[in-house]
Amino acid sequence: MEDETIMSSDNTIHFEQMVVHPHLIVLYPQNEFKQIPLERGTVVLGRGQDADIRFEDDLISRRHCALSFDGGSVTVEDLGSTNGTFVDGNFVHRQILNSDNRLQIGRMVLKVAYKDPSEEAFSRELYEAATKDPLTGILNRQAFLDRSAGELVFARRNNMFVHVLMIDVDNFKHVNDTWGHQCGDLVLKEVARLLGEEKRDSDLLARYGGEEFLILMNGISPDDAKKRAEKLRTTIEQHIFSWMDAVVPVTISIGVASRQGFDIAQMSELIAESDKLLYVAKGCGKNQVITA
Repeated sequence: MEDETIMSSDNTIHFEQMVVHPHLIVLYPQNEFKQIPLERGTVVLGRGQDADIRFEDDLISRRHCALSFDGGSVTVEDLGSTNGTFVDGNFVHRQILNSDNRLQIGRMVLKVAYKDPSEEAFSRELYEAATKDPLTGILNRQAFLDRSAGELVFARRNNMFVHVLMIDVDNFKHVNDTWGHQCGDLVLKEVARLLGEEKRDSDLLARYGGEEFLILMNGISPDDAKKRAEKLRTTIEQHIFSWMDAVVPVTISIGVASRQGFDIAQMSELIAESDKLLYVAKGCGKNQVITA
């Protein structure tokens, strides 16, 4: 509940209670984006025909978890699921959800949003705008974290290798200082395009911030992940970046962190490890790939 302040004609302040309704929002997979209003009471999420909210995901149990709305807050409770119920990457038996939490069941990533009934409904266009980096058009940092949570659940189930590539454009400040920020923007867009063309369809690519990019890969060995990272590096090195009849030299450095699903508690751990390896790559002369 939220309080709305009302000023009357005699300057007396009154408080009226604004009723908000929770909605369950499907964040990932993106093609299944939808919002489901939650009424007072309890609903069961699962794969079975008797679930109130059904998801076609073989990692989700027939009766996986329950969401209960008491008029003020929404609580999630695991119903003895095979693969567990996670909130922000942590296994939970029962927990109250707020708007910042990410709920993961199987490969699905969801959140609960509390909305005023008079508020205009979420649209797919608004959702995509909130998940895409405005300059490059690829995923933004938060969207990457949301979707990687679902990939981590899948990797844990199968104890698959997960690889995070932290990618940095070398000497990017020099590019901006020499050719200007418009040139810098062009370089970032072109790097994002090339990375997007070279990655597999199943890989997640995002702009992490500034001149840094992230790629998540799974289902391949550490050696294959390193080979793919080298291919990305050579693709950027060999590409001709031009600005106002000038050739702009562009290279990238990459840190590759690899772990098996059972060994990953939080995706943030793998990201931090790849960032440290990137730092090593930058310190060793740049334009190279460093793995653990």
